[in-house]
Amino acid sequence: MPHAPVLLETIQPSLDEGRRIRKAVDELDLSGADALVLVSAHGRLAGVYEQPVGALRGFGIDGLEAERPTDAGLVRALSDAWGNECIGGPADFGVVVPLLLGVGEDVPVISVALPETTGPRATEMTESLRAGRSLAEALQKVAGELDVAVVASAHASAGLTDRAPLTKLFGAAELDREVVVALEEDPALVEGLLQRLHETGRACGVGPLAVMARLFGGWKCRDVTYEAPYGVGYLVAELAR
Repeated sequence: MPHAPVLLETIQPSLDEGRRIRKAVDELDLSGADALVLVSAHGRLAGVYEQPVGALRGFGIDGLEAERPTDAGLVRALSDAWGNECIGGPADFGVVVPLLLGVGEDVPVISVALPETTGPRATEMTESLRAGRSLAEALQKVAGELDVAVVASAHASAGLTDRAPLTKLFGAAELDREVVVALEEDPALVEGLLQRLHETGRACGVGPLAVMARLFGGWKCRDVTYEAPYGVGYLVAELAR
């Protein structure tokens, strides 16, 4: 699911296209899960946040804060299995916006950061992919008999139209269509598109998408909602056995 603050009704209530994305998020039913692992693409480093708590003050927005209960035992177990230290708050906006959109309400949240691959603090894509793949392995180790839902907080291409943050990038729209088709066929296929998604589409979400590809290969995609109201690809896709 996406994490753009503009998708929040309190910020942009007249965004007609964004209503479909918000509706798709509302219809995600994670209430039966024992915990929700929410993976953001906008960390300063790789790690598990001690608490899923944060705000949008970095965008100059006051009054929008998110806080959810967590499972301290799972936080520590995942951090240890992954080999990364726990991170003190606040959580980044890749965690905060999905929580404000209402994902996984009434479920303990374990919020996870992968290092950014876009923007002024960007790291090498290979670092984020390596962290995402090792996170998938750690999740498989610690989940055990628990019913753990995993959400990839990620955008697709950031250059789909002239209005986009990066203006229009050649091949980005076609690449996003490939991503949607791959998700619908087999989530594992997305991994083969990540290099291009980063280089051609300048997508922020390659790390979280790598986690999903590694964890859910062979699963079925129940539905995909895709929109690009500001020239950035936003999608909500639900995967299940």
